[in-house]
Amino acid sequence: MTPKLKKKRTCREIVLAGLKYILLVAGAIVMVAPVLWMLSTSLTPDSVIISYQLIPSKITFENYVRAWDFPRVFSDSVTLGTFFFNSVLVSALITGPALIIDSLAGYVLARRDIPGKNLLFYLALATMMIPFYVIAVPLFLVVRKLRWLDTFQGMIVPFLSSGFGVFMFKQFFQSVPKELEDAALVDGCSPWRIYWSIMLPLAKPVVGTMTIFKAMWSWNQFFWPLLIINNIKLKTLPLALTMFRGLNVTEWGTLCAGMTIATIPIVVVYLLMQDSFQKGIVMGAVKG
Repeated sequence: MTPKLKKKRTCREIVLAGLKYILLVAGAIVMVAPVLWMLSTSLTPDSVIISYQLIPSKITFENYVRAWDFPRVFSDSVTLGTFFFNSVLVSALITGPALIIDSLAGYVLARRDIPGKNLLFYLALATMMIPFYVIAVPLFLVVRKLRWLDTFQGMIVPFLSSGFGVFMFKQFFQSVPKELEDAALVDGCSPWRIYWSIMLPLAKPVVGTMTIFKAMWSWNQFFWPLLIINNIKLKTLPLALTMFRGLNVTEWGTLCAGMTIATIPIVVVYLLMQDSFQKGIVMGAVKG
């Protein structure tokens, strides 16, 4: 290869790399701009006129105080903290048990010889292809029959397992060498001990990934709670934020303050689980 051709190729690579970085920066700006606008508006004196400033000219925290007490307009016994607690409770009681149930199902389907396990796995995958809106009405009828309307269990129990979670854990457990499990059996470990003490700790990247997905999904649930919850004391944050929208006007500072409060927990969960999440994504890309 001549030096001239090598130099020409190097220049082309530099130009292509520069274009990639420009596109990445532009994409990052597009993604971050709405968040910056939300933060800026929440720190700007409240107004019914939409502000498009990304940097507030005058900073105030009054909107957060107003947002916290705003639900008292509808009921003296509730604040934004009531809805915040409801969302935390629902998300925790969906995410935690769902990880155990999905991982147990994935472990059994990957490591145990049970009749019809392939059929069960395909049925689990089939649930990923059915939009929730298709099963919303039948599920509502079941919940009403169980008298779970206006209850926490009505928001939690139907989502304690997912086909996506079963799929992720099954694919991971299949990649673990069988010799590791055989050695544990020789040492006298029971199947439960193997799952809990060996397989589940090895699945930490998948646990981190699924924790973020499940926590984010359960935290942002809107349609299902809207169907089954009428009691204001049981509403979650996504439902509560709709109360900030006025019939004729909307106080944007108060609304954005409430949105910011609702965003913080998911950001915290991601920051705590980001290492496992990144490992899980990379692992899935390599093995997929």
